[in-house]
Amino acid sequence: MAGQAFSFQLIGMEQLMKNLEQLPTIAMKKTVVRNACKKALIPVRDLARQNAPYDPRVTKGFSKSRHLRDTIEVSTSLKASQKRKFAPDRTKVTVYVGSTAPHAHLIEFGTKERTPKEPFTAEIRPGQVITVKSMGRAPAIPFLRNAWDAAKDRILPIFAKEMKVELEKSAARLAKRAATGKLTKAQIRGLR
Repeated sequence: MAGQAFSFQLIGMEQLMKNLEQLPTIAMKKTVVRNACKKALIPVRDLARQNAPYDPRVTKGFSKSRHLRDTIEVSTSLKASQKRKFAPDRTKVTVYVGSTAPHAHLIEFGTKERTPKEPFTAEIRPGQVITVKSMGRAPAIPFLRNAWDAAKDRILPIFAKEMKVELEKSAARLAKRAATGKLTKAQIRGLR
């Protein structure tokens, strides 16, 4: 993935940013951007779901487990194990596309050859014993990476359109609150 780049040109983005700056609070601005990002990433999510390996058979003991493709979501939050790696930055809006399945990274990136510390024997059928020296490797099946590569050119136009929609919704909510006299102190300060 390193070194990959793509170029784009968004017409009207400058006006959208000016409109965004007119919102009175940072929370309102972040909500607009967050909602637009979530909607813009839906094509990546949908392609990742299509690309994810799927086996309709139910494995014994896993009848209530969801399939990998059903765990792929667009979200603004990370799993607890991922949060430890990233320090939160309250000034930024971050949106993720990924799977909540604990094994998703093993499928996306594959595994290297796995060998036990000591070879061991295992009975695979009554009377049939084998010596295990290697547990093999799993090849990478990059369902998310391929989804991003296929959809990245569509994301920014969707984002720009959704930013406009979200800005209009936010302005309408603000106008309604102002008309009913229910603006917060922060909103009043921001409008001055």
